[in-house]
Amino acid sequence: MEIFKCPDYLIIHLKRFSHTKGLFGSRKLSDKIGFPVDGLNMSSYVISGQTKGIYDLYAVSNHFGSLGGGHYTAYAKNPVYDKWFEFDDSSVSKFNSRDV
Repeated sequence: MEIFKCPDYLIIHLKRFSHTKGLFGSRKLSDKIGFPVDGLNMSSYVISGQTKGIYDLYAVSNHFGSLGGGHYTAYAKNPVYDKWFEFDDSSVSKFNSRDV
C-alpha cells in the first residue's frame, strides 16, 4: 500500500463481513484487530517524502451480534481528561486504554 500524502485525520474502516460466491448469505468476521493506541506510524507508506504520519487512536465503534441484527457501542478518548470512556446507549463509563 502507498499513499501520496498523510491526511490530518486518518479514518480506517475495516470490512467485517465475508461473502462467499455460490453459498447462501454472508458471515460476520470476528477476528481480533490489533491497533496501537498511540503512535501509529504511516510514514513508511508515504511516497511524497512527507515525514508527518503518526496517529493516535481517538475512537472505536463496535458491533456485537450478527448480520441480521445487533448492538453498537463505542470507545472514545476524552481530550480534556485524557481518559478513555465506553459508550453504550445511555451509559457512559471509564475504560482502560489497553482494553480498547
